[in-house]
Amino acid sequence: MKTLWVLLLVTGYGFDSDSFETKSLGGYDTVAECHVAATQIFWEVMPMNQEAVCIRVEARTNGDDD
Repeated sequence: MKTLWVLLLVTGYGFDSDSFETKSLGGYDTVAECHVAATQIFWEVMPMNQEAVCIRVEARTNGDDD
């Protein structure tokens, strides 16, 4: 399996679990690269109701078992 750090933009529209939307902004080999990308994209201008999150994702390929 391949592991990447994915930069997600999370947008909240309310307080319940159905009130959030996510958008992938890119995949990176290290958490440091992901954080640098977030800084370059948003610097200190994060829009209201949004947050950038780096999350480690393990992607399955066709040959993977469980």
